Amino acid sequence: MLRRVVVLHDYSEALGGASHLVQVLIGELRRRGLATTFISGDAGSRFDRADVEFLPLHGKALLERSKLGALTCGLYNHRAFVRTREWIANNDTPGTIYHLHGWSKILTPAIFAALRQVSGRLILHGHDYFNGCPNGAFFDYVREQDCAVKPLGAACLKSRCDKASHAQKLWRVGRESLRRGLQHGGTNAARLLMIHPGQEAQFRRSGWNSGRLRTVRNPVSPLSVDRIKAEANRGIVFIGRISTEKGADLAAAAARRSGLPITFVGDGSEVDLVRRRNPGAQFLGRQDRSGVAKALSSARVAVMPSRWSEPFGLVALEAVASGVPVVVSHRALVAEEISAAGFGLAVNTSDLDGFAGLLAELDRDDRAVEAMSRAGQVGYRLLCNSEESWADEVISQYRQVLAQATC
Repeated sequence: MLRRVVVLHDYSEALGGASHLVQVLIGELRRRGLATTFISGDAGSRFDRADVEFLPLHGKALLERSKLGALTCGLYNHRAFVRTREWIANNDTPGTIYHLHGWSKILTPAIFAALRQVSGRLILHGHDYFNGCPNGAFFDYVREQDCAVKPLGAACLKSRCDKASHAQKLWRVGRESLRRGLQHGGTNAARLLMIHPGQEAQFRRSGWNSGRLRTVRNPVSPLSVDRIKAEANRGIVFIGRISTEKGADLAAAAARRSGLPITFVGDGSEVDLVRRRNPGAQFLGRQDRSGVAKALSSARVAVMPSRWSEPFGLVALEAVASGVPVVVSHRALVAEEISAAGFGLAVNTSDLDGFAGLLAELDRDDRAVEAMSRAGQVGYRLLCNSEESWADEVISQYRQVLAQATC
């Protein structure tokens, strides 16, 4: 019987898609009366749920550390190992499930050493590809193309695919090797929950058996209760991390070529580059849901121009659900589904002329924009869960794992 769920994640607040979903999960677990423990890598200063046992590990993200600190503590967070292992020794029961979401920023491979003794009741979440690929994306950032080589194979070791440097690639290879060693091969968990079925090929390439892979599509909640009448709006909105892999610079350049205004909601390492690409762009910084909804309410089109194969694209589907059509990178796993359902269009966003031309075409075509707006608001649930149905599916996985562990 399911007695308790231990949720583990780098961050204790909703800083992005994965950390937002962690908060949603915790809320749904408690709403169902399930005892919940939350172990976060950070200090947890903004986590204030009194109904959850909370264990903050007071770690720092790699980007907040010195180069030496990131090099060493990024490989093995000893505090995370010790404190998590202590909690397990003092509190574990046969009815406890461990659900690890993100570990690459603070928790590090050390968390797998702590969880090794409960691997039969451990579930990993495939928000990204760090449970298989050294750079977490199966993407060659230098060549700007998807990577099809076997992780840690000879071709992988030779590949200069890291967005920063080959030295960082080698460090990441070392970290992935360490993770696999601490996890007895890297796939020693009861389940890995994928957020899209298109992820299976990549995870199988890194050693995961299909019997341990399950798809549970992310939940999406509209940002606007009423349909946003996108056909009456003008301009483009980009929501998310302003970084190379998210293609923010591509959105900026395409908007400038098309002569359309663009608003960026979010922050990241490439803000200055994006400003140079489009001096007229508006930057709102990171916003809460009400701030994002406000920015979306005046947009005609939302864009998701990711350079890599985005596994899900929460911001795209939130826009679709609210009535704003999306233009997404053809590499995104949901691209074909969005296009086929009439919720938006897919394009090679690296082809700036084609990208800009499509944006300009949508700016002129009120009828097409309205059709996509209405279709998306009515039918978006085809591609995602609600928060309730998502939690139901996740908890079903918990119960299946416990039954298997008991047998």
